[in-house]
Amino acid sequence: MTQQETEQKIKAMPKAELHRHIEGCVRVGTVLDLARKHNLELPTFDPAGLDQIYKLRAPGASLVEVLGMFKMAQASFVSYDAVERITYEALEDAYKKENIRLLELRYSPDFMLKPRGLDWQKALELMSAVMEKYEKSSNMVCGLIVIASRSYGLASAQKTIDFAVKNRRRVIGFDLADNEADYPSSLYKEAAGKLRAAGLPLTVHSGEEGHFSQVNETLEALRPRRIGHGVKAAEDASGATMRRIKAAGVTVETNPWSNYLTRAVPAIEAHPLKKFLDAGLSCTIGSDDPEILDTHLNKEYALAVERMGLSFVDIARTLECAVAGSFLPADKRQQAAKEL
Repeated sequence: MTQQETEQKIKAMPKAELHRHIEGCVRVGTVLDLARKHNLELPTFDPAGLDQIYKLRAPGASLVEVLGMFKMAQASFVSYDAVERITYEALEDAYKKENIRLLELRYSPDFMLKPRGLDWQKALELMSAVMEKYEKSSNMVCGLIVIASRSYGLASAQKTIDFAVKNRRRVIGFDLADNEADYPSSLYKEAAGKLRAAGLPLTVHSGEEGHFSQVNETLEALRPRRIGHGVKAAEDASGATMRRIKAAGVTVETNPWSNYLTRAVPAIEAHPLKKFLDAGLSCTIGSDDPEILDTHLNKEYALAVERMGLSFVDIARTLECAVAGSFLPADKRQQAAKEL
C-alpha cells in the first residue's frame, strides 16, 4: 500500500478520541476573531504569522514550556459566547475533518474560566447544550470530562472535584492533569475516593515525564480507570509496570505526536504504543491538543502505521479499546461500536 493509499484509508475510517483538551482545540482564526472583538493583545494579527507562533511544530524544551504555549488559547475564553463557539468548533473539526464518531472532550475550569471570572456552572451548561445539539445532528456521540490542574494547588483540585460531583449527570468523568513531578498522585488519594463514591470514573495524566515509578504511584494511590500518556511505564526494564497496568484493567490514552513534541519520547519511532499493544495493554490513540500541537487523528494514525510499526489490525484494536474504555454511558458506547 502506498503512502497516499494508507492516508486515504485512514481518512475514511470512523474513529474514536478519548484524550482531547478543549483548550487545545481553539482555531487560529477564532483566536484572531475574539482578539479583535474583545481588544485582546496578540503578538501579531497576521493569520500566517500567528499560525507560526501559535502552533508547536518541533519539540519544545520541556513539558512545562509546551504548557506555557496555551496562553493565547486560554485568553480566548473571554465570554460565554466564546465558550459556545470554541466548543462547537471542536466538535465540528472532529466530526467533519477527522471522521470521529466517539469523542470525549476535557477541560480545566480553573484554567479555562478563571481569568475572565466566568461562572463554572453556566459554562458547563452551555458546553453540554452544544454537545447535545451536535449529537442530534450527527453520527457522533460525545461527553465532557472535568480536569483538575495540579499546579493550581490542592484547594483548586478539591473545588473542581466538588463541582464535578455536583454535576455528575452532566460530566462523564474526571481527570487529574498537569505537573505530576511537583504534585504527585499520592496527594490526591482521598479526593479519588470521593470521585469513586460519586460514581465518577477517573483518568490521570501520569508517566508523561519523570520516572516510571510515578505510574505505579498513580495506580496504587488513585486506582484510575485510565491513564493519560503513560509512556514512562515502558522504561521499566523488568516489565512490571506494564504488567501492573494490564492486571488493573487500565486503558492507556496514548498521544504519540504530543509525546514527541514534549520530549517524552526522543523520536516518534521510539514511542512505546506498539510495545504496549504487544504486551496486551488496552490502548487508545489521541491527539491531545490538535490546534496547538498542529495535529489530528488522521495524522496520528498515519504516524502509527508508517513510522511506529502498527498494522491496521492494531489500529482496529485501539478503536475497540476506546469503546470499551470510554466513560460514556452504555447506550452511547453501543452506538459508537456500530459506527466504528
